[in-house]
Amino acid sequence: MKLISHMEPSQLRLGYLSCLSLVAGRHLDTRNGLVDRLGRFVFRMIDASDARWGDFMKLVDQEELQRMKVPMDERIAELHELFRIKEHSIPSHQLQALWLAQRDLPSHLGLLTGKNTERILEMGRSFEILTTGYALSEKGVFLQNLVSATLPGVFEGQPASNPFAVRIRPALQLFFLYTLLSVDILTAFLIEEFAKTPNGDQPNSPRLLPAAGSRLVGAIEAISDISTVDLLRQCRNYAVRLETMAVAKNQAQPRYHHLFELGLLERVEREERGRRTVPYVPTAACRRAADILQPLRENAEEQQDIIDKNFFRWAADIYHLRAKTCDSDLRRLCYFARGFPYLEREIGFTPGRTVAVAGSLLALEEGWIIEVAEMFDLLRRMAAGPWRQYLEYSGGSRLDQEFLIKVKPGLLPAIERELQCKAVSD
Repeated sequence: MKLISHMEPSQLRLGYLSCLSLVAGRHLDTRNGLVDRLGRFVFRMIDASDARWGDFMKLVDQEELQRMKVPMDERIAELHELFRIKEHSIPSHQLQALWLAQRDLPSHLGLLTGKNTERILEMGRSFEILTTGYALSEKGVFLQNLVSATLPGVFEGQPASNPFAVRIRPALQLFFLYTLLSVDILTAFLIEEFAKTPNGDQPNSPRLLPAAGSRLVGAIEAISDISTVDLLRQCRNYAVRLETMAVAKNQAQPRYHHLFELGLLERVEREERGRRTVPYVPTAACRRAADILQPLRENAEEQQDIIDKNFFRWAADIYHLRAKTCDSDLRRLCYFARGFPYLEREIGFTPGRTVAVAGSLLALEEGWIIEVAEMFDLLRRMAAGPWRQYLEYSGGSRLDQEFLIKVKPGLLPAIERELQCKAVSD
């Protein structure tokens, strides 16, 4: 079971994980080097002389953009005054602000500051996008390639290629939901608390997050034995921390906004006692998710196994996607082969788990429900099947929680020809 025990307000937006993936790589890295590249990417200044300026201005909400105007550093302002340097007369904004202020985004919150750039690396490690050596994990490599394929020109800072538009493609939105549920069991309990509370909750004075923490402790206590002692201690310590309002507030702000970005919460402006408030309230998708995720809450210690067996069916039901269960091994293998290029290593074998996730995401986009566990079962059987000539397994592959594989050229065209023949004969 996995739980994210530390979050803070600068980790508000899932899109920063996309930005992080774009500047990281599979190689080992340094913290300072990665922070520097991320900063140079999102803090890049775009001014009115830039060829992209006009396109950005068509997309942004001017009022929001001005609100995001970064004030000049006090020390730089003093130097300007000392040496009588006039402020640059050409309008300019940071690239992140020009993306975050776009009208199509449902929220314009989350502008990152330079001093908090390191927090995004911590977020990347919490979401298992980065390894402990600051290299991209397999999930991180997939995210990098998915974002690059979905948003051509994003690394060059093109106006319409907005990495903060999490819902721009179903595979991207579902990847973040899959990842969040896989690394943070509390999310399933928080969704339930919101579903039971139509009026929602305020991130600045949260009630539902501490309640979710208590519910998590109760669920672990119900299944507790000698093997779960450390797990129970971790959950209790976290629930105790959430009883402190400052901690709960810091944790609630990013957690609530992540669910908002995923379409499970919405922000509704209202007046309470003459004061403007914008609570997060549950959507219909949130209420469906609360019911659907019940098995996960009841068997929290089997978090990854349950997700691997059920996530894509759950996702189709939560978001009312038009999809049907795939009962064809050939079609399953087709989507695995299509997912492979997103993860393929130049040298050696590629871990197959994230390839299976990639294939299942691509399948659901096209109306087919294929679970990760089904992909594992398929590859286990294909080790001695008719398509074996296209599949090369590493000698160390156990075919349980992970396996290493190469997909040889020619597999996908051969499968597609076979599928076409079957379609004609049917």
